[in-house]
Amino acid sequence: MQAKERRQRILEFLQTQTEPVTASQLAKQFKVSRQIIVGDIALLRAHEHDILATNQGYLLTSQLVPRASRYTAKVVVQHEPEASEAELRLIVDHGGEVEDIQVDHPFYGLITAPLNIRSHQDVDYFMEQMALYSGTYLSSLTNGIHIHTVSCVDKQTFEKLLGAMGDAGLLLDEE
Repeated sequence: MQAKERRQRILEFLQTQTEPVTASQLAKQFKVSRQIIVGDIALLRAHEHDILATNQGYLLTSQLVPRASRYTAKVVVQHEPEASEAELRLIVDHGGEVEDIQVDHPFYGLITAPLNIRSHQDVDYFMEQMALYSGTYLSSLTNGIHIHTVSCVDKQTFEKLLGAMGDAGLLLDEE
């Protein structure tokens, strides 16, 4: 199969998916290396295909489930990297879903990365991937300060979640 045909087939495959697909899964399906897939995705994105890259894999933004009925807000937190897992579990345990992380870098400006963490399984996967790749948390660029976009079923659930995060000492002190 030629590279151009493979990229078209990758795009067609992603159009049928409602959950993220990893580069490794695509590599296995198309019988190429993971690095070839990463390059193919980069080329597809350069040609105006809106492919979202998450820590769980690739997904076309057109395949995202509308979340308009959920209450969504931002929460500003500050903690050491060792508290990341506890933070994510606390959010999930209190009915929240972590849509993304943002840091305000002094040189690059606002950096945003999608997380889409909705369950303990998602937290486990994220932590495993960080350990596997010896990843550095984005918050390490800003002394642990970062912002999460969090969605909940309603505002009351978000406010309870916010209270729990405050009790856990995770919120950035506004004083």
